[in-house]
Amino acid sequence: MSEYQHYQFVVDAPLTDEQLAEIRALTTRARLTRHSFVNTYGWGDFKGDPQVLVETHYDAHLYFANWGTRQVILRWPATTLPLEVAEMYCAGGSATSRECGGHVLITLESDPDDETEDFHDLFSPDEGGNRDEQWLPSIACARHQVADGDLRLLYLAWLLRLHNGELDDDDLEPVVPPGLAHMPEPLADLASFLRIDVDLIAAAAWHSPKPMAGPSLAAHRAWIATLDVAEKDTLLAHLLHGDSQALPGLRRRFLEAQPAASHAPVLRTVAELRAAVPAQRAMRNAHQNRQEAEQREREASQAREAQNRRLADLQRDPEAAWTRVGELLARRGTRHYAEVVVLLGDLAALADRDGTTRVFTERFAQFITTHRGKKALMRDLRAGGPVTEGLIALMPAMT
Repeated sequence: MSEYQHYQFVVDAPLTDEQLAEIRALTTRARLTRHSFVNTYGWGDFKGDPQVLVETHYDAHLYFANWGTRQVILRWPATTLPLEVAEMYCAGGSATSRECGGHVLITLESDPDDETEDFHDLFSPDEGGNRDEQWLPSIACARHQVADGDLRLLYLAWLLRLHNGELDDDDLEPVVPPGLAHMPEPLADLASFLRIDVDLIAAAAWHSPKPMAGPSLAAHRAWIATLDVAEKDTLLAHLLHGDSQALPGLRRRFLEAQPAASHAPVLRTVAELRAAVPAQRAMRNAHQNRQEAEQREREASQAREAQNRRLADLQRDPEAAWTRVGELLARRGTRHYAEVVVLLGDLAALADRDGTTRVFTERFAQFITTHRGKKALMRDLRAGGPVTEGLIALMPAMT
């Protein structure tokens, strides 16, 4: 594949007929619904401007190309996410923010820093693109968390700038939001898509408090009681009318009215965060190594248990196993070699347990002499792992 570009947009409120016609005028190839847009290019480019389309039509956009460029654009009503809040995290470089038409947009960009990256690890253009289309619906869900006052998405945007080397060592981090160590799937997908270092995120999460319980109904009622009747009537009318900005704006006002934290958080410098990454990476690698060792031990234990069950059956008539080996090797092809390897491994283990290793060794030597020309079989015997541990030591002198 010489080129592959993927463009995708989603919107919560359905597009009008007029808006659909405007999008269709830009492309006749896109799969277009009132809530989504998907198009891919093996040559040429999309004629529209994603920034403009998110300003005027869509809530979220995702783009990637097989040369490594990735982009996400997200928008909120300015009443939900004020520009001054977005600018605390998205102030330039790979994470920018701006206001347009009553909305605040943030643009997040990632370019490869590893030329060996395998494009097919995350995307599947040769498989119809179904996996490609799963990214944006997930990532777009994180917009709603921001509307509820969860700023983890914006903090990830700031980490993206740090990851890409766009911040000075003495720059201070923003306040670390609660729950960074346990991100929901939409945020985890965003971090993965943008290539934010998992160890950088984990190091940043050391100062992240545990998520707090959501506001109670009583807290909502108490705050609503502070509003005057005319304002309540106006808000209720907007909600009934289906105003998409009414509820997020109301939630934002409620959150802003809550008491501030009683203690100021300790903010780290960019240099301190960078310095914490190697220790976090070492901890992750050690944990992964322990898990892999435990998995290998579980598999070896299961293999031993399975072999012990086979040996109990085999002990009743070992000669039948040798006969079975001969029958399998008389068949055409190599697909039967796996069973041959298991049978010979079991015969070796049985001989070792019963003290008849000398007899087995002589017979196995004869077997090797007879079948040494079957290179695939010899290779499978050497690669048999725990199943053929009793055979491998015998083979060098016999082949």
